[in-house]
Amino acid sequence: MKMVVIRARNRQEARKKALDFWLSHREQLPGNIRDFLRRCSTDATGRVIMYKE
Repeated sequence: MKMVVIRARNRQEARKKALDFWLSHREQLPGNIRDFLRRCSTDATGRVIMYKE
């Protein structure tokens, strides 16, 4: 299983980076944005988003 970790200074920046990741890799990722978000999890602070393939 592959895991992508997206780190940022705050929750809003983490969300923007996750969206940028999806936009730049959407041809390689299965499904649509909703499927991508279902596979993402956030830590308690919201500054780290983990995507699991």
